[in-house]
Amino acid sequence: MIAGYKAIIDREAVGLALTVFVEITVARHSRQNAALVAESLSGIPGLVACHMVSGDADFLAEIVVSDLTAYERLLTEQILTIDAVEQIRSNFSLRAVRTSQPLNLAPV
Repeated sequence: MIAGYKAIIDREAVGLALTVFVEITVARHSRQNAALVAESLSGIPGLVACHMVSGDADFLAEIVVSDLTAYERLLTEQILTIDAVEQIRSNFSLRAVRTSQPLNLAPV
């Protein structure tokens, strides 16, 4: 099933040179807090992907912004203001190795 089509734009060419992978931990684990964080994150400009994950963090978000100053503003004004967020860890992409590849539908 095809879910849609998209254009892949060169991020740097349009002034979005910084990719940040943000690990977010939810405080007081509950369904309501997880839903609050998920809903709040989905409205953040620059969020290109977000997954609820297992492990140390509860969510892994991929955010694309112009530079470190823009990320700091987004972090302090939008992510840190979400009540149910307990901890944040930012990982900055130094270089993309592989992105936007098609799915391998062959049996593994």
